[in-house]
Amino acid sequence: MSSENLKEGNGDHLSVSLCDQITDEASSKAVAVLRGEISNSMDVTPKKKRRHEKKPPDPTDPMVIAAKAAIITAKMEAEAAIIAQAELDAIPTQMEQAKYYLSLGLGTACIVSAFTFLFLVPFVLDPAISTLMHDFADEPVVCKVSNVEVKRGKKACLWSSCREGCTVELFTCWQVRVIYAPGHQFSNVTQVEDLREDEWVDLTRFDILEDKTMIDTPLLVNIKGCGYPPEVACPRFASDYEGLLNRSETFPCYYSRVNPWIVIEVYEYDSTLASTLASIIVPNVIFVVSLSILLYWYCPYCQAKCQSYEEQIDQEEEEEAELEVDSYNSYNSVK
Repeated sequence: MSSENLKEGNGDHLSVSLCDQITDEASSKAVAVLRGEISNSMDVTPKKKRRHEKKPPDPTDPMVIAAKAAIITAKMEAEAAIIAQAELDAIPTQMEQAKYYLSLGLGTACIVSAFTFLFLVPFVLDPAISTLMHDFADEPVVCKVSNVEVKRGKKACLWSSCREGCTVELFTCWQVRVIYAPGHQFSNVTQVEDLREDEWVDLTRFDILEDKTMIDTPLLVNIKGCGYPPEVACPRFASDYEGLLNRSETFPCYYSRVNPWIVIEVYEYDSTLASTLASIIVPNVIFVVSLSILLYWYCPYCQAKCQSYEEQIDQEEEEEAELEVDSYNSYNSVK
C-alpha cells in the first residue's frame, strides 16, 4: 500500500506542476501578443477623414444672380447714404457762414490797417511829428517877402520852398525868402512900411547852400517843403508871394522857437496833434483787435489758455462761495 500510495502522490504532483507550467507559458504568450498589438496600433497613423466639398454655385443660376445683385445694390445704397450724409455735414450753418464772412472781413481789415500805417508813416506821421518837435509859434506873426525866384536845372535847384512830390528830383524850384517880426501878431494885411526896421528879426547868417551871407530865411510850404496836388501847387504858391512882394504887403507865417530860421506858411497845433494821434491809434487798434479775434478763433493754444483761465476763475469763485458758507455755518454754530 505504501508503494502504490507513493506512486499516486507523485503522479498528482507532476500533473499539477505541468498544468502550472502550461498556464505560465500561455499567459506569457498572451502578454507578448498584447504588447505586439499595442505597439502596432501606436505605429499606425490614423487616416484623415475626407471632407465633403460643396460644389461651387452655378453662376447662371437665377438665385445666384439675384443674390449678387442684392449685394451690389446694398453696397451702392450704403455708399450713396454716406455721400449724402457727407454733403449734409458739409453744408455750413448760419453761424459758420457768419463766422466765415466775419473772419474774411477781419483779415482784410488787418492787412489794410497794416499797409495803411506803413503808408502814413512817411506822408503823415513823420511831417506831423517833426512839426510838433519844432515848437512853432501858436499864433501867426507878421511876415514880409524879401525875394521870389524860380530856378530850373538840377545844379541851380539846391533847395525849394515848394515841391510837388516828396521823392522827385528837383529840376524846377520855387524859392521864396522872408523876414518876420516876432513881436507882432498878424491881425490883418498891412504895408511893410508900417513896421520899423528894428522890429524885424535879425536873421543874418552864412548860408551854406547859397555860399554867402543872407539876411532872410526860406519860407516852406510845410515842414518838409513838399506835398502833393491839389493841396500843394507850387506855381500858384510862388505867384501868390510874388504878388505880395510887388504890393509890399505883409502876410501871416509861423516861425520855430527851436530853430528861428525855419518858417512855414500854415500851422495848426490841434489838427497836427489830431492827425498824429489818429494815424497812430486808428490803424493799430484795428490791426490788434482783428488779429486778436482771429487768433482766438483759429489758434488752439489761445483757445486752451482762455478756457483754462475761465476754469480757474470759476474754481476761485466756487472756493470763495464755499468759504462764505463755512464762515456762515461757523458763525451760526457759535451763536
